Amino acid sequence: MTNWLRYFTVIGLVVLISTCNLYGQKEKKKTTKLRVEYIKDHNTESIVATMRIKEKRYVPLSGVDVLFYSTNDTTNILLGKVKSNEQGDAVFLIEENPKIFLDSLGFMTFKVEYKGNTSNKEANKNITVKQINLDVSFFQKDNIKYIDISAQDIGLKDQRSPLKQLEVGLYIKGTFSLFNIAEVETDENGNAVVEFPIDMPGDTLGVLTIVAQVEEHDTFGTVKSIGEINWGIPVPLAIEKQRGLGDTDAPLWMVYTLIILLSVVWFHYFYVIFLIIKIKLANIGY
Repeated sequence: MTNWLRYFTVIGLVVLISTCNLYGQKEKKKTTKLRVEYIKDHNTESIVATMRIKEKRYVPLSGVDVLFYSTNDTTNILLGKVKSNEQGDAVFLIEENPKIFLDSLGFMTFKVEYKGNTSNKEANKNITVKQINLDVSFFQKDNIKYIDISAQDIGLKDQRSPLKQLEVGLYIKGTFSLFNIAEVETDENGNAVVEFPIDMPGDTLGVLTIVAQVEEHDTFGTVKSIGEINWGIPVPLAIEKQRGLGDTDAPLWMVYTLIILLSVVWFHYFYVIFLIIKIKLANIGY
C-alpha cells in the first residue's frame, strides 16, 4: 500500500511541475499592442501598422514580419508581408491591387496580423475604410483671394459624388510643423471656401504650401491634400555677417577696449626687456 502511495505521489508531483512550467512559459510572453490606420497622403495610399510590446512600458517592436490581407465575409487574400522598422511601423502601400475586395458600397476591409513568437504574443486587427478624393485649389474674386476645398466620395468603377458635412482642417506648412488657419465643413456640393490669409510670410518668392487634412476619420481614415500658391509675403534670405575683432565695422567700445588691452600687454613686454637689460648692465659694472 505504501508503494502505491509513493507511486501516485511521484506522478502527481510530475504533473504539477509540468503544469507549472507550461503556465510559466505562457506567462513569459509579452503583450503585443497593434494599431492600424489608413493614410492617404496626396495620391499615395497606405495601411500603417504600429507594433508595440509591453515591458515596463510599451516600446516599439521592430524587425518582425507583419502580414496584410484583403478580406471579406468568407475569404482572406494575402497582399503582402512587411517588416516593422525601428519605430515599430510596418507600412503597406495599397496602390492599384486587383486582389483588394470592394463591397457593393466601395468599402475595403483589411486584416493586419502579427503571428507572434516565443517571446511575444500574436496580434491581429481589421480595418474598414472608404476612399475619398480631397482637392485644394485657389481663386480670386473682387480682389479677394480664396482657398477652395473639394471632397468627393469614390464609389465602384471610380464613380464620384460630392461628400457633404465633412470636417476638414486647413494648415500652412512650416519648416517643422503645420500652422492651423481654419476648420471647415463641406457643403451639400462637397465644397468649402476660406478666405486666404494675405498677411502670411512665404518663401523668397512668396510661395505658401496649403495642406487640407481629414484626420483619423472613422470611415475615411487620415486624408491629406496639398496645394501651393505665391500669395504670401516674400521673405528674403537672411545673410548673417561674419564679424571679428579686426572688422572695421566693429563697435567702437570693442575697438578701444582691444587697443587698451594690447597696449598694456606690450608695455609689460617692453618693461620686462628694459629690466633685463638694466640688470645685465649692473652685473658688468656699468
